[in-house]
This record gives sequence, structure tokens and C-alpha cells, in this order.
Amino acid sequence: MSEVEFANEIKRDLRLALEKDQLFLCYQPLIDVRTGKVASMEALLRWQHPKKGMISPIHFIPVAEETRQIIPIGEWVLRTACRQMKEWLNMGCSGFSISVNVSVHQLQQPDFAKVVFDILNEIELEPRYLELEITETVLIEAMDTVVRNLYRLKEMGVKIIIDDFGTENSSFRYMQKFTVDGLKIDKSFVSEIKVDVNKAIVDAIILLGHRMGLDVTAEGVETREQLDYLVERGCDKVQGYYFSKPLPPDEAIRMVQKGYQMFHVSSLCSQVLPRGRRSERHKRRG
Repeated sequence: MSEVEFANEIKRDLRLALEKDQLFLCYQPLIDVRTGKVASMEALLRWQHPKKGMISPIHFIPVAEETRQIIPIGEWVLRTACRQMKEWLNMGCSGFSISVNVSVHQLQQPDFAKVVFDILNEIELEPRYLELEITETVLIEAMDTVVRNLYRLKEMGVKIIIDDFGTENSSFRYMQKFTVDGLKIDKSFVSEIKVDVNKAIVDAIILLGHRMGLDVTAEGVETREQLDYLVERGCDKVQGYYFSKPLPPDEAIRMVQKGYQMFHVSSLCSQVLPRGRRSERHKRRG
């Protein structure tokens, strides 16, 4: 089957995927380097096709964006992730939040902030438990509708995180106008962290984030060497296969329930930044 034929089949079948319950979510933990505990769970969309098996998001997310099916699919992801977070809270698990990726097409909908508000009300989930991840492109190409939605979401108490930071044209000018809550260093910089230029980029992003009072997360952490470097440089959270692959809900929550700690962070953190400076930065943020 040619790539074109495969893409056309994906486009056709995706229309039915949501209706036929072929989509599901997995959750990958973000680990707080100060405590070694789960700080957040990122909801990641998966598609189990009845004939083709598991289809990678790399293949179907661009199709969903192109056909704008990402709008209903994104709303389903948001509702499902929030419902899962509420279920975990009802189980007595707390101290972490749920993180959901949001498309620019969703943010371009005039009522998107209201959709989020209604979902939170329907599920009875406090906004502080929800983080929405947007790309730099969203800020750079932000129209009035997008900006209004982002402001309304912030007013509600929902956190906004810039995902894949450093991969697009500079969004600094837009960050002056709109306050976000955190940055995620793109995994392309983390995977090649041995390269001096990538070390410089990672260092600069962490420094920039901290100067702005933001939490900085590194995604795509797969080795102890990468982890040690990020902790040494003062990165706040880390995410990747070194800790866990994306997991079904019951496996993901076990990491929280057992007070999951992947490494001894106290000794590492004490080498990075004196306690006074860390607490000072968090005091400025609060």
C-alpha cells in the first residue's frame, strides 16, 4: 500500500474511530526532581484500529488537524482525561494534575474556554488540577479568539504550558503579552544532550524559564546521563521512558499510590541550587 493510499484510509477511518470507541488514553508521568514523585500525568491519545492494529499518533494526529476532526476528538480527550483525574481524586490520590494537549484549531473556536469550563463543572473537577499544553505556534499565530480563550482559561485557574519549547520561531514577544505557567524542553534537545550546542540550548531554556518564574520540564528523558545533567542544571520536572512509558490508567495511578520515587533527588538537588535560591524562586512564582 502506498503512503497516499494509507493516508486516505486513515482519513476515512478516523471519522468513525471516535464513534466506535477505538480511541483511548494512556498516561505518562512527569516527575518532580525535588521529591521524585509524580507531579502531573500527561494524557496521550492512542488509536486501536480493528484491522490495522495500533496506529501511531504521528500518522493520525496530522490527519485530524487537517480535517478539523481534532475539534471533537480534542473535546473527547479533555473530558475523558478530566473524568479520569476526578476518579483518581475520589480514590484519595492527590498532589498531581492532569495535562492535556490542545490544538490551535480548538483554541480558534470562540466557545473553547466555555467548553473547558462546562466540562470541569460537569465532572466537578477544580481547574487547578488541569494543565493545557500548547505549542509555540499557537502563541505566534494567535488570533484574537485564541488570546481571549487563553485569558479566560487563566482566569478560571487552568494552567497553560508551552510544549516543545525552542523548536519554532521565537515566541518571546508573545510571552510578554500573555503569561504562561511553564515550559517543556523539546525531546530533540534532550536526546542529543551530549552535543555542546544542545547543552547550551537546554541551559538557556532553563535559565529563561526560571528568570520568568516558570516551571521547566524536560521531555524525552531516556538515560541516567540525561537525567543527571538536567537535575544538575536545575530542571524542575522530567518526563520520559527512563521513568515510564505511557500507561493505562490503573497502572499509571499505582505510581502515585506507592509514593513512587525513581531516584534519590535530595542529594542531586543539593548540588544544583542552594535551598535559599530555590525557595526564593518559588516565592516569586507564588
